Order: sequence, then C-alpha cells, then structure tokens
Amino acid sequence: MRAFRYHHFGQAGGPRIEDVTSPRPAAGEVLVRVACAGLNPVDWKIALGKFRLLVKGGLPRTLGSDFAGEVAAIGAGVSGWQVGEAVMGFIDPFARPLGTFAEFVPVPVEFATRSPPGIDERVAAALPCAGVTSVALCDLAEVGPGTRVLVNGASGGVGHIAVQVARARGAEVTATASAGRREFVESLGARQFLDYRSLPPERWPGGFDAVLDCVPNLPRSLHRRLLRRGGHYASTLPGAATFTLDPLLNRVGPVRRHAVFLKPSEAAWDELRGMLQQRRLRCEIESEYTLEDASLAIERSRSGRVVGKLVIRIA
Repeated sequence: MRAFRYHHFGQAGGPRIEDVTSPRPAAGEVLVRVACAGLNPVDWKIALGKFRLLVKGGLPRTLGSDFAGEVAAIGAGVSGWQVGEAVMGFIDPFARPLGTFAEFVPVPVEFATRSPPGIDERVAAALPCAGVTSVALCDLAEVGPGTRVLVNGASGGVGHIAVQVARARGAEVTATASAGRREFVESLGARQFLDYRSLPPERWPGGFDAVLDCVPNLPRSLHRRLLRRGGHYASTLPGAATFTLDPLLNRVGPVRRHAVFLKPSEAAWDELRGMLQQRRLRCEIESEYTLEDASLAIERSRSGRVVGKLVIRIA
C-alpha cells in the first residue's frame, strides 16, 4: 500500500510516499480502508520533532490522525462492526506510528465511530479531531446557556467548530480572527468580532465566562483580565503548568485553567452527530489535496492562514 511517512524527525529526509506492507488489525482493532484524511497541525509538528518526549512507537512513522473510509477487516475481540461499514474517527498520533495518510490504517475500535448517513467523506475526515477537541474545550470551560465565551483563533480548524458548538449550547460568542475572516466567523454564529491584528489582546474586552484558546497563544498574564472571577480558560495544548501549577491554582486562584487531552468520547460524537442532523454544524474545508501533494498541504497548514480544515484524498 501507499503511505506518506518519514524515517527521521526534522526537515532532513522529510515525509514521502512509500510502498509498504498493508497492516493487519490486532485484537481490539478494525482495519480501515482510508478514503480521506484530515490534516491537523499536530501531525506535522510531531514530524518536525516538537514533541519527541511524548512520542511512542519509534520510527518510521506515517503522518495523519483523522480518517474517513470503510471497515476492511476486523480484529479479534471486536463485535458490532461489519466489513464495508462507513467509518470515521482518529488515532492518537503520539502513540501510533501507523497514521492515516495511508491506504489502510489499523484503529483501536474505541477511536472509530460510524459515519452519519449522508455525510460527505471529506467532512467525515475533517471533523473528528477538531470536533471532539471543540466539545472537550466547551466541557472543560463549562460552556452552556447564557455564558459569555471568547474563541481565540475562530477561523481555524478547531476554532470554527468551537464557535458553533458554543452557540449550539446557547452561549454568546465573541470571536477573534483577522479582518478578512470576519464574515466567515460571523456566519458561524459569533455575535461579536475582534480583529487581532488591529486590536491586540491587551485591549480586548474582559468579563468572559470562558476563553477557548484554539491557537493557543494567549499568555497567562492576560487570562485574569479576560475572565470574570471563577471563569475558565481552556487550551488545545497542554503545557508544563497543566501538570504542575494549575491543579493547585484551580482550587484557590481567581480563574480556572484547563487543557485538552484528546481521547475518544461517545458523548462528544453524539453531540456532533446531533448538530449535523439539525444542520447546526458546518465543517469548512478550505482545500483538498492528493496524497502526492501532501507536502503542499503541510506547507499551507504551516502558514497559519488556513480557513477551516485541509483534507488529503487517499482513494
């Protein structure tokens, strides 16, 4: 099979398409024939070696964590699935060297979910990580009816979904993006808009119940000014303070800080499926690339200017 993989961390000897042996599903796994794969910044950041201490499984590694396709084979101990069923989901890119930029990928069954009827396979591939992360952000920050929420990076892959999840929960959303993205984020349900280029974060309004930092780039020194007392800051990226300072400060400090540790969640899938069925969720796909052009997709992602998601067509 074809797989887009790398043998070394960093720029030298970067990812390329290789012909490799098709994997078989282990116990507790399904083998997915991949139709499309979503690109997430974490995919190329791992390849660059930014998270070496967190990566397990060694080299070589295949890029990609999101997928949509069909079940090609079923491992021992897996029940409730049939070969040929439409499936979507994600793998843990830190723990799994066999990623989704490949014609086949083995997936722990708890990381897979059935694709909703009628969903476009590109959307099914683009949504998993961004969607589950967005729901997790809103859960951590206790986003609900009447809460005032600031979504930082509202036009990106996670950000544009987070705006919609927060709105669907009844929150009033303020969104940050560049001026050219204003119409887009307002179409998603944002009530207020902040152009981060003309208005630095130090001048943003405060008093929010929740800040969802989807970039994330808001310094800790600003969290208290942006949040009401007892408000929640939730980030897409855990840091050292997530494990050291925050568990204590969240008990006694004026604000609560959290970070997402992405993991499968049936509750999140149910919420996202419900939004899709009610036509309250739009997963924006900026561009689709072939597997041969995956390097161009990575280059575009690294620019930091992507609106929504990028998708790699595998088959």
